[in-house]
Amino acid sequence: MEKTRFRLLRFESVTEDIWSQFHALRDARSRYDDPFFDPDYARLVARVRPDARLGLALEGDELVGVWPIHRRPGAWARPIGGPFSDWHGPVLSAGTDLNAHAFLRGIGVLGMSSFGWLPQDAESESRLTVAGANMSDVSAGWDGFMGNQGERWPKHFKKMRRLARNMERDFSEVEFRFDDQCDDTFSRLIFLKREQFRRTGRHDVLGTRWAQQLLDALRHQKDERFRLRLVSLHLDGKHAASELVLQSRNVVHGWITAYEADYAQYSPGNFVVQHMLEGMANRDGPKIYDAGPGLDHYKRHYSNFQLPVGSGVVRSKALAIRPDRVLGYAWRTGEQTLDGRLSDVMKSARRRLDQVCISEIKPTGRLIGIGNSLRRTAAALDLADGTASR
Repeated sequence: MEKTRFRLLRFESVTEDIWSQFHALRDARSRYDDPFFDPDYARLVARVRPDARLGLALEGDELVGVWPIHRRPGAWARPIGGPFSDWHGPVLSAGTDLNAHAFLRGIGVLGMSSFGWLPQDAESESRLTVAGANMSDVSAGWDGFMGNQGERWPKHFKKMRRLARNMERDFSEVEFRFDDQCDDTFSRLIFLKREQFRRTGRHDVLGTRWAQQLLDALRHQKDERFRLRLVSLHLDGKHAASELVLQSRNVVHGWITAYEADYAQYSPGNFVVQHMLEGMANRDGPKIYDAGPGLDHYKRHYSNFQLPVGSGVVRSKALAIRPDRVLGYAWRTGEQTLDGRLSDVMKSARRRLDQVCISEIKPTGRLIGIGNSLRRTAAALDLADGTASR
């Protein structure tokens, strides 16, 4: 077997020939059809993130693997475009035996923190937590899809019919937009999402300059093979709910969602999803909607199959730990060994810190985010300790 050669390139050093090979490699296997594996997504991210790198794996003269990453301090990797990349991992040829461990080792990286790992080999997934990403396939037509979901969730869809009648009664105009081009709708969605981050104490991943630049670049991406789409619901001309999605040739990936609290009684977020799925079923284009993992009601009610998705740490070798990674390793060990509330607090704190570390590329932003996260963790630990002592 020919020895695999590896390269890790800055994006400005990537030739058009390599980009063409990357497109061909990705298009050859349906598992990579999600928009987060599109080479154009990586290119757009690289324009606004100086730490973006492209890992290459070659066997002879053949490119057998491509992996866009962010190379972070401590020889560590983060998913390209994180924290927004809901799917990630290497794009590999069907004819190679290369796995993620060997790829990371080949490009000089100790490991990657992952939250949307695409399972591809048993070794890489052995230390990950695997959940189900909720998928909706409407290729059989809208009536067939709704008939199936209605049999599985009759109470939900009975409620949705009642809420639809209520909206028609209470508003003179109920407008769903399948491709909303209005700047005001987009701005309102981002405002509501950032407000939600502040209200819930989560790190505001939309507040960084690079994230705003990326969204702006995506809004100007008009290729039907890879593009951004904004779907929305308006009641009497006022924004009720909206969702920003990324789409590839066959998949629409749910991304950023928000709704107006004043209209919560009408479940506007559910109607955005339902109308979007109906539009997908009745138009040419993608027929699969990816809502991601989780047990949100709309995900459960509108999903008709699931795909495995992993989260955790993928390492280049079993004990790929440098002194500056020891704290993270010890923290994860604590998550696994402590009982009940303390374990939950540690997991929540680590997720908050991960969001800070992956989204903040300037030291000042990192320090502020880490400080806020530590304060919330301390308060949660005090609460957990008080609960345990009662």
